[in-house]
Amino acid sequence: MRIRVICLLAAGCVAASVATASSAAEYVYGSWSGPNNAVLTQGVVPYFAALEKDTQGSMQWKVLAGGQLFGGPATLAGIRDRIADAGGPIIPAFTRKALRAVNVVYDLVNASESPVVMAGAVAETFHLGCPQCQADYKKNNVVFIANYSTTRFNMLCRDPIAKLADAKGRKMRVVGALGRFVKSVGAVPVGGSPAAAVEALQRGSMDCVVGPFEWLKGYGLFDITKHVLDAPLALQPTPASLVINRDVWRQFSKAERAALIRRAPSLVAGVTIRGYMAEDTEVRAEAAKRGITVTEASAEARQALESHKAAEPKVIAQSAKAEGVEDPEVIISTFLANVAKWEKIHARIGDDPEAFAGALWDEVFSKLDPEKM
Repeated sequence: MRIRVICLLAAGCVAASVATASSAAEYVYGSWSGPNNAVLTQGVVPYFAALEKDTQGSMQWKVLAGGQLFGGPATLAGIRDRIADAGGPIIPAFTRKALRAVNVVYDLVNASESPVVMAGAVAETFHLGCPQCQADYKKNNVVFIANYSTTRFNMLCRDPIAKLADAKGRKMRVVGALGRFVKSVGAVPVGGSPAAAVEALQRGSMDCVVGPFEWLKGYGLFDITKHVLDAPLALQPTPASLVINRDVWRQFSKAERAALIRRAPSLVAGVTIRGYMAEDTEVRAEAAKRGITVTEASAEARQALESHKAAEPKVIAQSAKAEGVEDPEVIISTFLANVAKWEKIHARIGDDPEAFAGALWDEVFSKLDPEKM
């Protein structure tokens, strides 16, 4: 069997393959990410390769990358309507009305500074602790399988930025709850995709992008943004690397569904640690070689962030209620309790991907019944 990653010609291509099986059913995974994105290279492609071995090649997956089937905001609807059998990433902020309860967790971007902690806490919350989150996905005819966490978001800017006061008046690409913090320091939050923000930066109509270091490489920002305020602004641990159309899920055999769940911890760990965390380290080193000025956030900036973080749960709950979420405080308290739990787990396992996958299996995925999902 062969996993094919097919992409737009301009983007280049990566692929992983195993022996061909003549009796396999073929399914399509659609992604708006480029083929070299960590979600695919460190997560989805090796995940599908492992699944093929586990199931003796009964499933064949074709990955269509680079937005050939749908863009980021349309990914959830595209899988719901089976334009693709499965796909990702799904960014909750892109579909707030469809994923109201999921966005309560999405907005808690400041709950921890560890991607491992945040990814573990989200996986446990979505799978075991948030019935409304599961209902969100079910209403959209998809089965949520796996999430991942980015590394910390920073201010990546065209012009010098050494302190929060320097952000005043600057237009910054940011989505979700973090926009409130950006606005509180006098910056102007602007929505939209990272790709659109790159074009705006090139034209000079935007000043900064709020995102992880990896975007300097992933979105070609090395030559556009020469200054970084390195502050732990946020993590995004709620994007789904894999959701599957519910009708397709029902077509899988019992063994195939079990294999999809058994391999899911490695998918979460692969994207989070082997992907985003490893690339963050590499890009930071590359940034230094390219003369990018990186200024570490001051104690004053960190205090401002801590004050913002303390006020956020109440603000998020009020916003969620206005959007129709019932008892958002329960979702918030459940997630924050899981964050505290995973902080202890992280202290024990560190940032080792195999250990993280093992903890995810023990604490979350081993407790799932694929036949009831």
